Order: sequence, then structure tokens, then C-alpha cells
Amino acid sequence: MLDKSASDGDFPVMTLSHAWKGLCSDPAPLDDLPPSRWKHPWSTHPSGARRLYNTVRWHKPTTIVETGTFEGLGTYALAKAAHHNGGQVRIFTIDYDGDPDVSIPMEDWKELRGFREENLARARTDFPGVEITFVEGDSRQVLPPLLRDTVKSWDLFFQDSMHFTAGILAEWEIAKPFAAGNAVVIFDDVCLDWKKLPSHLMGSRDFCLHFVLSEVLSGKWSYQTTGEGRGQFFAQQRH
Repeated sequence: MLDKSASDGDFPVMTLSHAWKGLCSDPAPLDDLPPSRWKHPWSTHPSGARRLYNTVRWHKPTTIVETGTFEGLGTYALAKAAHHNGGQVRIFTIDYDGDPDVSIPMEDWKELRGFREENLARARTDFPGVEITFVEGDSRQVLPPLLRDTVKSWDLFFQDSMHFTAGILAEWEIAKPFAAGNAVVIFDDVCLDWKKLPSHLMGSRDFCLHFVLSEVLSGKWSYQTTGEGRGQFFAQQRH
């Protein structure tokens, strides 16, 4: 359990492996999380939002990059945790209207944009010490100049846009060089619990397997994963 200090509510410093149980099981004060309103139920899962909140409270990032803003529920959870850490945090969140692989009318995407703008505006109002910047566009195109010219380095990268191996890898290879020391990355809706050994994890083209073979076995990153909700893969850069 991630015990909170009686004096300031901070989580103690610990590695991802030590913090993992608390990140998954500790409650999070997210009763005010905006409800999902879009007709397609693809927004951040409540269990995922709880882990996002707990991760920020534990890791205390000062610069967060999120791809796949969607309705902004994940952004809200990140911002609330940053606010409870004392604010002075930058969140850069990226998305755009449409999806080349999904046949959804543009008016539906515009409705989604309205929900996103409302929720981001609410987060800015509720958590004024947190600087939230929305960047519109395909992450693979806007991430390189954003990271190079503005972000410089990130402490937490939340990948929640594309959920296929080539797309996730493209974002990861762009973001990885800008990871600060001890950085944490969360890939959402990407795989199930490795302890259960689902068959799709064993394919050579699976992103989770690729990450373990290229980043974990080389000693660069450690990882944890869960199938609760829509499945999340966490990794922390080793010193």
C-alpha cells in the first residue's frame, strides 16, 4: 500500500515494482471525474484513471505528455493528481478529429471535440496550478517538434492513442530519447497480465513482447502490467 505522510499527503519515494501494488489497489479521489458522454465507450476506464492518479501522486512528474486525449478524462485524472502534489506541472495532450481506420461520421468526431474542450476547460479551472496544453494533430507528426522545441524532456508519458504495434512503436521511438532520468511510461489498452500468458502476447509483432525484448532485457527499463480494465503496460527507466 502507498502510505501517505500525515504531514503533506505525499507518497514515499520508491521504484515502480515496489509501488505497483498500491498503484493498482489504493483508492483515488475521483468522484468528480467527468462522465463519459460520447456514443462510443472508449474513454479512460475507471480503473485506469485510478492508476493514472496514483502514479502521478507517487512519481511526482513535472512534465507529462499524453497522446490520445479523447474526452479528456485521463487528462483530468492526471491534472487532479498533479494539483494534489502542489501543482506547477505541465501536461501536453495530443489528439485530432477522426481516425483513418474507423468509419465514423465527422459530425460524431466534432461532438467528441466538444466534450474534450469542455473537460479540458474544467480541468484548467479546477486545477489552476497545472498548465494544460492541447496540441491538435497526428501524434507521429506533432510529437517531434513539440518534444524538441517545447517539452525538452518528460517525466511521464501516457500513450493512449493508437493501439496497434506499428503505431505504438512509432510514438515510443519518437518519445523515448526525451525521457528524463527515472521516467515512467504507461501504454493503455495494449495487453493483458503477463502472468496469465494470453496467446496474443506471444506473437513476434506484439508491442508488449517487443518492449520486453528490446527495453527490459537490455536492462534499460523495468515493467509491470495488468489486465484490469482495458489493460495497461507500465515501465520505468532504470538509473
